[in-house]
Amino acid sequence: MTATHAFRSMGCDVRMHGGDVDAAERLFAERDARFSRFLAGSELDRVNARAYGADLLSPDFAAMLRLSLDAAVATGSLVTPTVGAALLAAGYDRDFDQLPADAPGPVAPVRVPGPDALVLHGNLLFRAESVVLDLNGVVKGCTVDDALARSGADWVSAGGDLATRVPLLVEVPGGDLVSITAGGLATSSTARRQWRKDGQMQHHLIDPRTGRPARTRWVDVSVAAGSCVAADVAAKAALLLDADGPAWLDERGLPGRFVDGRGKVHVNDAWLAAVPLEAAA
Repeated sequence: MTATHAFRSMGCDVRMHGGDVDAAERLFAERDARFSRFLAGSELDRVNARAYGADLLSPDFAAMLRLSLDAAVATGSLVTPTVGAALLAAGYDRDFDQLPADAPGPVAPVRVPGPDALVLHGNLLFRAESVVLDLNGVVKGCTVDDALARSGADWVSAGGDLATRVPLLVEVPGGDLVSITAGGLATSSTARRQWRKDGQMQHHLIDPRTGRPARTRWVDVSVAAGSCVAADVAAKAALLLDADGPAWLDERGLPGRFVDGRGKVHVNDAWLAAVPLEAAA
């Protein structure tokens, strides 16, 4: 019988079924070491230390940044790599497990530069203004997809975000089970990573339009797509879009399941079409 393996990386639990576990662990460790905002000496740390002007990036960093910029275009700049300064202002300045229960300091919005402040030519990055990068909008989902492809596993999940090549029953927020045959399923949540700053509740999903943690009716948004990274980007955008999120997903043919602040489940038309009615609520 094929075993399920688990390890810790990127601040979350990673699980996989079958495949080359060592290859998956190496990939997650390499990506974490390169893209973490919290590891001194990471490439992201080095690039952010000089947040203006030109930098020569590694091919892996340039490819991930290009994917982040593509996500920004696809979401109308809602999911953008330029939110780093706003995350710092909200108090997310260290690994989540090390955040104080209530950080001192004022809470104030920070302007989020548009993605057009970044110009990427090959591996050369130009910044027309000061930009603090955060690539978490795509790194975890992309690494889940790549770990599935490179390890030959049946499925890989990280923090609940999933890529699979086999049919699978998956639990979504609220305890419901849905069946996914292949591709990706991801949940974006304002409840998973919360902390206080100056007594005010904060979370890690920044709305670039306000420069603050998003104010949205949705606590959890789950999206199914052809890959984990596509599902993750779409779930973030739909959550940030508040009431417009379900229709935005429908326009793209993506099934979405939304849980509001009172625990009530809402689904869009694409979800109803893909999930049997008795499993959709």
